[in-house]
Amino acid sequence: LYLHPMKLTCWGAAGTVTGSMHLIETEVGAKILIDCGIYYEKNKDITENNLQFPFDPKSIDAIVLTHAHIDHCGNLPNLIRQGFEGPIYCTAATKELTYHLLEDSLHIQMHDAEKKGVKKKAAGKHIKIRTRDINLLYSFKDIKRTMELMQTLNYNEETGIGFGNLLTFYNAGHILGAASAFMQIQDGILGTKTIGFTGDLGNNNTKLTVNPTPLPAPDFLVTEATYGGRKHQEEKDAKEVLLAHIQQTCVNLNGKLIIPAFSVGRTQAILFTLNQLYQEGRLPQINIYTDSPLAIKTTGLYSLHVDLLNEEAKEFYKKNHQLFEFEQLHTVSNPRHSELVSVGYEPCVIVSAAGMVEGGRIQQHIRNNISNPFSTVLIAGYCADGTLGHLLLQGLSHITVNKKEKPVMAQIKRTDVYSAHLDHDGLVDYIFKTTQDKTKKIFLVHADPFSAQALKADLESHIPTVIAEKGVVYSL
Repeated sequence: LYLHPMKLTCWGAAGTVTGSMHLIETEVGAKILIDCGIYYEKNKDITENNLQFPFDPKSIDAIVLTHAHIDHCGNLPNLIRQGFEGPIYCTAATKELTYHLLEDSLHIQMHDAEKKGVKKKAAGKHIKIRTRDINLLYSFKDIKRTMELMQTLNYNEETGIGFGNLLTFYNAGHILGAASAFMQIQDGILGTKTIGFTGDLGNNNTKLTVNPTPLPAPDFLVTEATYGGRKHQEEKDAKEVLLAHIQQTCVNLNGKLIIPAFSVGRTQAILFTLNQLYQEGRLPQINIYTDSPLAIKTTGLYSLHVDLLNEEAKEFYKKNHQLFEFEQLHTVSNPRHSELVSVGYEPCVIVSAAGMVEGGRIQQHIRNNISNPFSTVLIAGYCADGTLGHLLLQGLSHITVNKKEKPVMAQIKRTDVYSAHLDHDGLVDYIFKTTQDKTKKIFLVHADPFSAQALKADLESHIPTVIAEKGVVYSL
């Protein structure tokens, strides 16, 4: 019996690139949530921004998780803490990565809570507040429960997810395990409607990951638009780009090449490139440091899932029996070691999180080296407005790092060769291959207003295109 029209509501990643969370309400009353990410806003408390949901968590029947980045999975334990008990569908690699990212996110929340506690005063003295007395989004127990609810699916296999609805995952590239979701939704007595969620689409011809696989033409498509209106400038091979920066900074100037990189995805792509150069005998004799506890924990998963990687990575693994291990690579094990690497004088490469230079150990490396004219900061991906990475790219003469103002004397460079997203032309090509003139409407998410508008301009003459607004209910 036909009861209600199918509805889509975008509760996150609408008008912004964080907090992905999209709700499908089917004709027969089922509620399916696609992603449940943490929303980040500059200078705003994470708990305050993400604690409450705009719907009853108990009312959600199932979750489809596209990939393990925190802006897509980071609020799952909080949803469970507030009563969600249904299945969470994802790939096996996404499940494994998600555990490490959620654990890391909780450690960051605890660290921030401890700092706030130290700042509180009583009788003129600083009093440290116990972490358990400060409101966190979730606990380790909630993370454990999240993992228990996860049901893993393979790519390209159709699976029933209840209420007569079907789900198929397609490889989205982007990071290990990332998926685009094609859903066949029961439409009362009228049969089915189909809707596709791209998740984050990886760039073409990147290190490690495959090119994103177009979806079968859905009735409705919800697609990311991160790089709408922007074209990747880098056309050279990643090895040549990285080697040129190493030669110029570390060899010619005896300086440090500092590369901010997300712990999952970009760090592995950069280390793989460096390993290729080493195996070819082309890497200069300098030390390479990877300084991200999360990257160290998750890098091994790539070797466990070589079958999901591209042919270049598979061939390299077959020949060398590893992806990232080489003599010049050193993992930074603790904060003290990180500080020594940061303030030392040796020419080297430092790959450290976070990619937008917001938090993490990378800020220490920037703070200690930004005023060194022989060093280079290489921005290797998207930096949202207002982030320290974005400010560095603006060519400012001074920046503030950890509340300390520093003159910018280091070289600030950027490269798109490690971008984890399709650019404007890549998005248009992917969307047209997916829609095939059969899709009734496209919804643009995961983009700032400029990017969404630029992509819409190239799509709407072919297919009706909507820039999704947060909280607006769209009937499908």
